[in-house]
Amino acid sequence: MLNGTPIDFFSREQSTVETATYGSEFVATQTCVKQIMDLQQTLRYLGVPIKGQSYIFGDNECVVNSSSRREAKLHKRHVALSFHRVREAVASNMLSFIYIDGVLNPADILSKHWGHQQIWPLLRTLMFWSGDTADQEE
Repeated sequence: MLNGTPIDFFSREQSTVETATYGSEFVATQTCVKQIMDLQQTLRYLGVPIKGQSYIFGDNECVVNSSSRREAKLHKRHVALSFHRVREAVASNMLSFIYIDGVLNPADILSKHWGHQQIWPLLRTLMFWSGDTADQEE
């Protein structure tokens, strides 16, 4: 979202094959970090000042914790490039990587089967955005 407006939705097949969700989540997070860096650079070229940091929300707590801790170690070498790209962005305070439960994750709206009653509060906040979304009544 840029100034309350969704600007990009990205979905693609990953170039690497992963057998565990840990590796595939880091590859997806690396793609997200690259897009954020590209968008920030484009905005700077257009003369828009970038204040503060960007936010990434992930639903895999292990990935979020290991990318946010300074002392985290890799156990698999093939995840190293993705890990270091994300870790560098978090360490430089360019972005903040935050854990969000899958039930509250807007990205899961299109990837899981939901009933109208379960998803409507989240969907309403996204579609009818006005003011502070934390103040939305039930």
